[in-house]
Amino acid sequence: MYIYDTQVLKFFLIYFFYININYKMSETTGFFVADNKIPLKERYSVVPSSNGLSYDAQKLIEFYIPPTIKYFNPKNSYLEFDLEIKQPESATYNTRLQLDSLIGGQILLDTVRTYSGDKSELLEELRHYPVHVANKYAYHSTPTLRELRSINEGAGIWTPDARGTDGTTKSDCVNHKYTPYYSKVADGTTSTAFTNSNYYHQCKLKLPIHTGLFQNDKVVPCGLMNGLFVTILTSESKKCFRQLDSVSRWRRLKLNPKFHSVDGSIGAPVAWANGSTHDTFYVDPTNNNWSVENFPLVVGEAIGFSRDVTNAYKFSAVPKIKQIEVSGAGASKLLKITLNASVTLDAGGDTMFNASHNFLFSDSVSAETSYEPTYLMSDVNLVLNEVDMGAKAEADIAKDMREGKMMVYDFLSAQCYNHSQLKGDRVASISIPGNHARAKSIVATPVDASVYSTRDAISGSGTYIINSNADDIRLQSSQSGVAGISNRLTEYFWFYDGKNQPSRNVKTSKISGQKSVDAIALLETDKAFFQADMPSLQMTRYNENFVVSRALGVNKGVYSMIGKDCRLNVHYQDVANAPSKDMNWCNMVYHVRRINIRADSISVEV
Repeated sequence: MYIYDTQVLKFFLIYFFYININYKMSETTGFFVADNKIPLKERYSVVPSSNGLSYDAQKLIEFYIPPTIKYFNPKNSYLEFDLEIKQPESATYNTRLQLDSLIGGQILLDTVRTYSGDKSELLEELRHYPVHVANKYAYHSTPTLRELRSINEGAGIWTPDARGTDGTTKSDCVNHKYTPYYSKVADGTTSTAFTNSNYYHQCKLKLPIHTGLFQNDKVVPCGLMNGLFVTILTSESKKCFRQLDSVSRWRRLKLNPKFHSVDGSIGAPVAWANGSTHDTFYVDPTNNNWSVENFPLVVGEAIGFSRDVTNAYKFSAVPKIKQIEVSGAGASKLLKITLNASVTLDAGGDTMFNASHNFLFSDSVSAETSYEPTYLMSDVNLVLNEVDMGAKAEADIAKDMREGKMMVYDFLSAQCYNHSQLKGDRVASISIPGNHARAKSIVATPVDASVYSTRDAISGSGTYIINSNADDIRLQSSQSGVAGISNRLTEYFWFYDGKNQPSRNVKTSKISGQKSVDAIALLETDKAFFQADMPSLQMTRYNENFVVSRALGVNKGVYSMIGKDCRLNVHYQDVANAPSKDMNWCNMVYHVRRINIRADSISVEV
């Protein structure tokens, strides 16, 4: 006697029924063959830039995609180039520089435009491209995506070797051992200056293009549009470069190397007394500074000492690192730093004690009168995932076009509308003149509109304060002009369709107060990003990349803005804390665009 599991029997009955039905319905031999599928051949085609061999800041890169590339899959296509970044040749001091840790090489692209091949029609234009990508990468992010962006796009990544051990928040801008921009310092005694020729090198980046057309999942009929013409305007230098958070005075000071003593004694460390002169000192192993290759400062770096950000110790001259080495072993192991000359601690200042928690920071950028690093992009190519639709499918399409039929191509795009607001404007009504027939959502990003020198933008001196607390001491923005700032916003509401949306004002005072979160504001952000096809997978950067958002439809629906008055009303009503920065609102309206393709013309519906 056999005992059968009823669920197993049910599975096999359904399975064989499915095979039998599919086999009978199929006109070809074999199982699981769908009759309406066209077998496709794919290959990657390289389209080089057409107007130069190399490009630096504020240059226009042009690509012509010929109609011989009849169809391509845009989402599998990408931009690739060789990149070399350099410190200023005239700089007195050395430091480690890299691109933005959140978006990597995407920071180099300022504006992306796509035209039909004969330039008769502008299909899409995305200004403030880094703002759009920064919002996407801040919220649409997972550990896997961050690691992939680090490998392909040169973004930052947290590594165990550079982890903090002093209670700071986690940073992605600390990886200096496995970065693509320069070689790591070998373990052991080093006195080799960290110059362009000694350490910086060329790397290759591979960037997905985050415009609507190039993020679409539908094959682009390039041949039917007389080809495509793509232009990319590169970004100005001062928006691109960053120093490591682990050497910054203004970003997580407690993540930096910590001063130990001037004699290296474990039992009775000797302080650097005010008025005393030294050319060597020792670094505590806190924050993983137990080996030369882990140490974030470099030979030739100008350094300073501080325990509370606002007050730095004063010396008779700028201390400059000459040599880094390991001293002692086991529990007595410390890093020994030798300066290029003896310096005297100001006699009128405080003594630097071991127990005072004094941290080193890089002064290489701030100590210069002017600091202008450069980048150079070369061998720039668009790599397209070309798709062969097959002779029959192409013949059918050509026949339909000759008969006067029209091909319709839809894709989700973004249009940026700007509005400037002074910090003294405590109430503002921001008009968004989007005249889009199928709008999905609005993501408004208030970026810092202050004018910073390249030196201050890189070092973070004077930039927007994201938070100030016991954990980080101070966290100032390194993404001025790119990341949104809450700037003491207390509440907001949208006005369209003749009424407030939502019906009650959305509170943001907890977020802008830097102490907590406002749940409704984050819920609004989540809905808007879902509508924009970049669903929020994390919210940890809600304060570093602040946005004000509104979903215009639900469940992927659309909303017509044609002839509608749409306004964002923002209130800054904190009596004790006024806004600290002027703002440039980058209001991204995500909407469905339609390209109408006929045999003799192309038109765009927005």
